[in-house]
Amino acid sequence: MSDYLDPNNEELLKDFFSEAQMQVDTLEQNILVLENEGGNRDAVDEIFRAAHTLKGGAATVEMMELSHFTHLVEDVLDAIRSDMVTVNEDVVDTLLAAIDIIKAMITQRMEGSVYQENTSEIEGRLSALLPEGSGHKKGAAKSVPKPASPPPPPAPPPEAAAASGTGLSDDEIRELKDSVEDGRSIYRVAVQFDESSLMNTVGGIQVYAALKSEGTILKTNPDFEALYEDVFYPTVEYYIASDKKPEEIKRYVIIPDVSLSADVVDINTLGGKKPAPVPQAAAAPAPVVAEAEAAPAPAAKAAAPAPEAPKAAATPAPATDQGADAKKAGKEAGAILRVDSKRIDDLLNLVSETVITKATFNQISNQFNDLLNELHTLEATYRERIKALFDSLPDYLESIQGGRSIKEIRKEIGDEYGGIFSMFEGFEAALKNDVGKFRSTSQNLGRITGELQEGVMRIRMVPISQIFSRFPRLVRDLSKSLNKKINLVIEGEETELDKSVIEDLLDPIMHSVRNSVDHGIESVEERRAAGKPEEGMVLLKANNEGNMIIIEISDDGKGIDVEAVKSKAVERGLISPNKLLTDVEAFNLIFEPGFSTAKTITSISGRGVGLDVVRRQIEKLNGTVTVNSERGKGTKFTIKLPLTLAIIQGLLVRVGTEIYSIPITSVIESLRLKPEDIRMIDNYEVFNIRNDVLSLLRLNRLFGIKTEEQQEYNFVVIVGTAEKKMGFMVDSLIGEEDVVIKPLRDQYTNSPGIAGASILGDGSVSLIIDVSQLLELGLRKEMEQRRVREASI
Repeated sequence: MSDYLDPNNEELLKDFFSEAQMQVDTLEQNILVLENEGGNRDAVDEIFRAAHTLKGGAATVEMMELSHFTHLVEDVLDAIRSDMVTVNEDVVDTLLAAIDIIKAMITQRMEGSVYQENTSEIEGRLSALLPEGSGHKKGAAKSVPKPASPPPPPAPPPEAAAASGTGLSDDEIRELKDSVEDGRSIYRVAVQFDESSLMNTVGGIQVYAALKSEGTILKTNPDFEALYEDVFYPTVEYYIASDKKPEEIKRYVIIPDVSLSADVVDINTLGGKKPAPVPQAAAAPAPVVAEAEAAPAPAAKAAAPAPEAPKAAATPAPATDQGADAKKAGKEAGAILRVDSKRIDDLLNLVSETVITKATFNQISNQFNDLLNELHTLEATYRERIKALFDSLPDYLESIQGGRSIKEIRKEIGDEYGGIFSMFEGFEAALKNDVGKFRSTSQNLGRITGELQEGVMRIRMVPISQIFSRFPRLVRDLSKSLNKKINLVIEGEETELDKSVIEDLLDPIMHSVRNSVDHGIESVEERRAAGKPEEGMVLLKANNEGNMIIIEISDDGKGIDVEAVKSKAVERGLISPNKLLTDVEAFNLIFEPGFSTAKTITSISGRGVGLDVVRRQIEKLNGTVTVNSERGKGTKFTIKLPLTLAIIQGLLVRVGTEIYSIPITSVIESLRLKPEDIRMIDNYEVFNIRNDVLSLLRLNRLFGIKTEEQQEYNFVVIVGTAEKKMGFMVDSLIGEEDVVIKPLRDQYTNSPGIAGASILGDGSVSLIIDVSQLLELGLRKEMEQRRVREASI
């Protein structure tokens, strides 16, 4: 029998957590759809399917507090699906509050503990939504409307049971008894299943999972493997060794919507043999329900919806053995990637081409080896022929002195040694042919490597909808708390980017959206007075531009008040009162730490924590964030990010004997400066380029590298953004190259201005410069010098 159903199985828990998070997202998204489209049957069916799957999966891993609570939510959803409850704002609020509790229960389990908060208030709200007399009030969740089942026949007396037999031979019964040596009783548990259940073909597995906690299951009839097949068995017999009483065991196998009745009898009272249960074709459920149940269960076969434990098990016990496994599985669940199988097939094809190319290189290597041997042979023959020629020269000289003509001697030498000049022609032709093959195969390997790199990157790519899907709920809750009408529009949610980038992108987008909702969109009265529609709009848009992803968060609100920003900046001492600010400079001030124009502090804004986090986090991802605004028209935040952080294009530069890589996305331009073009202002170096004065940072001084500074020309790489630029002085420029980023560990992690390292083609190590950190370092130095100058005045 499989151990996969063991609730402490780490793989099962990891699959459950991953699937549970998806089901919760599905629930939340479709509930929000229902709020605007109450009659959307597809959304209703999708919600019910997600709740049903989540309930069953939770029961499979014995998270009964989650299973029972979701069961109550499922009752309400079933009432909505049966048109017994009309969707309105109160229903949506209650369901969303219930989803929050489900999220908290899953989170607690992922952290290795059990949710202990009191849920009676929300349970009461859910129960209040159910109509009287619907059958849901008693907790009996009906999957589909069905006729009342006939009452199960009373359990037969021992004599009648003995007459009916066990379905086992005497030898099989003896084997069962011999396998139990601790004095426990062996029971035959015959369970009758509900054929009208949506999941009728997995009822046998659900009961099996419930019985495992009550004893040792010795045998099933039909066999355990047969229960996994998509076949409905009206009756399944379980033979279990247990020290529990029959009534306790029976209580665990009566599962709502799964089993109709159960008969628990000690096998000592039974005898004889009867035919095994005959499978029946699974009943076809109603079309709408079939669609709702179409999605796969959390974990292949065994993770299909499982039984609910009896009421006695409803009170969750503190997690013990399961806690550590659940905590570990919860951490690993976030690392699961769902990948299109076609992408895997493409990689396999590329691997096949790589194997072929490897064989070609082996063949070329053998040919080069043969050519080398041939060269050695030709070289030896050539030396012998040259030696013979020189040895014969005295004889030829004597012949000339003896009267032979020079013409005759020349002809004889040409006939004898003329082949020396053509000895290497065959070798040269073969070498050119093999070099051509090598060059062609190298080019092919370069193509395959490029496609393989792209294929692996596509494996890591996930749609940005994974984070965009969280914002409809956020905007809905914020608009209600702020008493505003806001319509969130999402575009480009199918745009893909690296999973490692997505994980760090949620907070910056979250802060930007909250800023648009709170500071950007006006109240209904203000919009009406301004001649705008009462409902404001927030646009969340993503698209690709080359190897960059562009994310825009825009609104049609009141825009940024430049005068208010300037006043606040003067108040905080960021600028002098007489300084003239351009709009772009004013917009950039809102990214300063602690900066806020909110007049009151609320749970949403006013503490100055937000937009500085956006810029800092985006710059860590080697990206940029800009803001544009028009008074009375709205504001737009634009975030630009590389698609992946694993491989980047870098500009290789040399400083002394060291080679550094500067991310090409941060490079604006490079130039040569004469020493006399460098000026000193307040003890720091600057240079002028197109009437723009930029600070200069010498990397050799920063990293403590000895180099020759007095040169005719100095190479400078200008990095940063349009608003914040700086020049890095280097010894020479090497060129652009794809750089594979390797994280630094130990003492190197604290090195200022270093983001990672890469191994170059010649095996040497190149450190990757963290441009944003060096820009901050340069600005800090500038601010320190400014404070020193002001103090001296």
